[in-house]
Amino acid sequence: MKTIYKIIIACVVTAVATAFVTVKVIDWQYAGDEMQCKDGANPDKNGCCPGETYTDMGDDGFNCCPDAGGDCFPPIKK
Repeated sequence: MKTIYKIIIACVVTAVATAFVTVKVIDWQYAGDEMQCKDGANPDKNGCCPGETYTDMGDDGFNCCPDAGGDCFPPIKK
């Protein structure tokens, strides 16, 4: 019976460690993506990429909207 408990504990510890490492890897992978625009340029002081305008959208707050039209997105945080 003690062997079963050891196996269960080992499985739980492995699952928790795997989940923790997965979250850290995902955070690390996407952290750099938030710092630059798609073309590799740096965002302006408002967090918008070239070709975007910092726009007050009322209840939705300030967002970066493409000059050519399309969906607006939250500014890139530095």
